[in-house]
This record gives sequence, C-alpha cells and structure tokens, in this order.
Amino acid sequence: MNKILSTFYENYKNTPRNIKFVDIYIIITFVNILLLYIYGYFSCSFDEKISVAAIFTALGNLTFSVALREQISNKSLFNVKREKIIFDFVLCSLVLYIGVFSYMHLN
Repeated sequence: MNKILSTFYENYKNTPRNIKFVDIYIIITFVNILLLYIYGYFSCSFDEKISVAAIFTALGNLTFSVALREQISNKSLFNVKREKIIFDFVLCSLVLYIGVFSYMHLN
C-alpha cells in the first residue's frame, strides 16, 4: 500500500499547476457535500427545499468540475481551446444556479 501511495504521489507531482487547483476545488466541493448532508440529516433548521437545493447544487458543481478537469487534462481527446472549456464550465454553473434559485422560490 505504501508503494502504491508513493508511486501515486511521484506521478502527481508532475501534474500541471492548473489541474492541481481544479483538484483542490473538487476536494473542497466534496467536503462541502458531506458537511451539507450531515447538517441536513442531524439538525436542519431550513426548509426541506433549501437543503435539497444546496446538496444538488454541490453535486452539480462537483460534476462540472470533474468534467472541467477531464477536458483540461486530456487535450488530445478534446480538441477544444482552454478558454472555451472554462466558458462552458462557467455557463453550466450559471444555468445550474438559475435552476436552483427558481426551484427554491417555487411555492
């Protein structure tokens, strides 16, 4: 197990810096999902809609950020410019937030 982890660490050290930032964002979003779920399960003082919307927003962000990482790291597979990839990520996140806000304000 120690050899596997050391090999993973040695290979990950060669990863470009921008992909490492995306990985940090993915980890933070995953921790956010866990905290939201634990908070919603044990002591949720909000409406049920808001809790569900927060968890699904975090899941959507996690999905979009994993897709962003895949598209940035596999340049040969996805023949798309980096600016378009980031624009697609921002646009999809914006559509997600608009959908979540409209869901929360439904009566």
